[in-house]
Amino acid sequence: MEGNNETEGDSGSVTSEPGPEDMTTSSPCPSDGQDSIEELGVNCQSPVMENKCKESTSNGVEEQSQPLPCQLCEEDPTRIAVKTCTVCTVRYCEQCLALTHPPRPPFSEHKLINPRTSFKKTVMCPDHPTKPVEMYCVQDQTPVCLLCEKVGRHKQHNMAALEEVFSQRRAELQAGVDRLGAWLTEGEDMVRRLQEKQADVKTSNAELKSTIEKECDDLVDRISRRSTEMDRQLTVVSSSDTANLARLIRDVQYNTPKAQASLSQAEKLLNETDHANFLQSSASVMAEIQRMVPIFGMNVENVACSIDKLTVDFSQQKQVVETMNIHKKYVPAFFPSPHGFPGAMSPYVQNPPFATPSFPVVHGPPFHAFPVSMPGLSVPAAHCPPQGNQGTLKIGQPVSQGCAYGGYPPHAPLATCPPRVGAPPSVQHPPAQPTILHDLCSTSMEGVYISWQTVSNADEYEVRYTVGGPQVVAVVHSCSFTARYLNPATKYRFEIRARNVAGSSLPSVTYLVTDGRGFKFRFDPKTAGRFLTFSGQNTRVAVTDREERPGGSPARFTDGNTVFGDKDVTSGQHYWEVSGAGSHYAVGVAYASMPRDRDIRDTTKSWAFVQHEKTQTFHHNETTISRHEVDAVPSRIGVLLDYDAGQICVYNADRGTTICTHKTAFTDPVYPAFSLWQGSLQLYTGVEKQQAIAQHALREEPLTAAILASVPSQERKQMLGERIFPIVELSHPKLAGKITGMLLEIDNAELLHLLDSRESLKAKVTEAVAVLGAHEKHVREQSGDAGK
Repeated sequence: MEGNNETEGDSGSVTSEPGPEDMTTSSPCPSDGQDSIEELGVNCQSPVMENKCKESTSNGVEEQSQPLPCQLCEEDPTRIAVKTCTVCTVRYCEQCLALTHPPRPPFSEHKLINPRTSFKKTVMCPDHPTKPVEMYCVQDQTPVCLLCEKVGRHKQHNMAALEEVFSQRRAELQAGVDRLGAWLTEGEDMVRRLQEKQADVKTSNAELKSTIEKECDDLVDRISRRSTEMDRQLTVVSSSDTANLARLIRDVQYNTPKAQASLSQAEKLLNETDHANFLQSSASVMAEIQRMVPIFGMNVENVACSIDKLTVDFSQQKQVVETMNIHKKYVPAFFPSPHGFPGAMSPYVQNPPFATPSFPVVHGPPFHAFPVSMPGLSVPAAHCPPQGNQGTLKIGQPVSQGCAYGGYPPHAPLATCPPRVGAPPSVQHPPAQPTILHDLCSTSMEGVYISWQTVSNADEYEVRYTVGGPQVVAVVHSCSFTARYLNPATKYRFEIRARNVAGSSLPSVTYLVTDGRGFKFRFDPKTAGRFLTFSGQNTRVAVTDREERPGGSPARFTDGNTVFGDKDVTSGQHYWEVSGAGSHYAVGVAYASMPRDRDIRDTTKSWAFVQHEKTQTFHHNETTISRHEVDAVPSRIGVLLDYDAGQICVYNADRGTTICTHKTAFTDPVYPAFSLWQGSLQLYTGVEKQQAIAQHALREEPLTAAILASVPSQERKQMLGERIFPIVELSHPKLAGKITGMLLEIDNAELLHLLDSRESLKAKVTEAVAVLGAHEKHVREQSGDAGK
């Protein structure tokens, strides 16, 4: 180790870089095998290189003229250090160096240099690890050594002094720091202003809601006034027609005795054989008959009534109401003007700078007109008046100008006219084609909701689709549209166009199919209580003894056993069934605002049928409305909801009988709702076949002995027959009348039992069919014997 000290100090391995004073200019380049700088003819005496060499030397620590003590010795006096390890950054004497750096890895890889008082780490060239960086390559944006400039890959690149680049980069960083510091200082004020904007949004929301409510109330008042006025007009017409018909009736009734007398006199005159007497009396009799002709000879079918010429058709008004929506306010655009033109242009500014008398510039809402057949204006001839005629080509008309559905008329040449001189940049070109958001589109049984992305320079959107025969054209200012009054299970083609004053885009087309009669939904786990678990793609729910979903969304029930369906109901009739044999459960409907800490039996915003063993109850408004004890627990329960009629019917799907019916008035959308305390529930939706049977059951209360006893005895069989006939007709439509007549021969009490037990009724019907078949066979045999 001692014999190799000087060699190790000059050419040891590199892990921490030595200072420039430890480098020798005659060392070969370990990277590329090139000769030394001196052998390559590097002129270190040139001004630039000389400065670089001096700077390189000055950056390091000068060699010490005085001996330095070892930093590891504990002797007094301390021995003189002979080397400094660049890895350990410690000065060693010969004895300590031999002890701490034996000639084997990893110590043999440490770099040893001449002793020094301090150690400054030098950045080394990445291409030549033994050379320190001394210049900056401007082209590659990296520090390099002198060798790189002469023979390396940076040869002939532009170089700069490290100090110059350092000063520039440091100034840039300082500017960034100052900027960020200023932003942080303004952050508190920024938060305050954003909070003010947030408060403004809430205020605007409340104001807009109040305006919507006020405007809708005003519409309702106007409709009410129009309804009253139309009722008055109808009453006037009806009264006039009724008075005219009453006059005709009085005329006929008043002249009937006279006509009978004239008829008797005429018949008597016909028997007269004396020519003179006949001729003397015939003239007066004929005159009386002629007087009766207008009264009794008129054709009643030709009697005109004014009310027959009246009709009611509000389809266009309904479509206008369906397209009602909030929309953006029109804000005048700002245009820079070198002529002192006002910054905010008024909605219609005639003859501003750059306009000519024959071609005024017009800015404003999306309904504009500009002259045609003018110098410098080119419009396709198909959409212009004949040449030489001065006229106005209108782009779009509001509803007041005759468009049935609002906005632009379907025939308007929207995309053919060139942009107007001086028009705002956003309306110099027609808008881009809208992109339909298929994931957000949805359908119901009688409606379709369609949504699309906003087009930046569009003023409004045109929606076209077909209902029956005619095509419906609607104009909306939002990026969504709801089509109503459609047919169930029908495919519709929708076209969406974006429009502005420069024209309209190409249509985006999509096809949507309305839902069938069956109402399809699943359990919604986002609302489920913490003791419910789901399977079968959320069509089956079961009670678990562990918490499945503690805490979570505000929509979730803190009551651990309740869950909603994932679709709401706002109109129409809908039917679904649940199967939960041996379970304790409740099924019904509820508002979304129902309290989340209670089940569906105990609130004013829910309606619930409860099945517990053989007891069936119906609950609403914290009250048990009805209670029934049954002999057999049904395996399937059906619920038929008629939202518009405000009626809920609970149905025994096993027997096809109605358990109970409740009438109410719904004010908000309702969701299918369920509470489960024991066992599991299987959900069945989209049941169309059962719906027709359930609708029949919905119209009638269960027939009981008390109801039957309350009607006269002669009407009881009729009432029983009205209940039995529709049931028999489902299986034997041609024999339903005969079979019903045969069953009505049975005692009334037995018939009530048959209505309550569908299996017993089915057996009786089968027996009646067999009797009818035997009777017909006997009749055919007798007919055959008589023929023989």
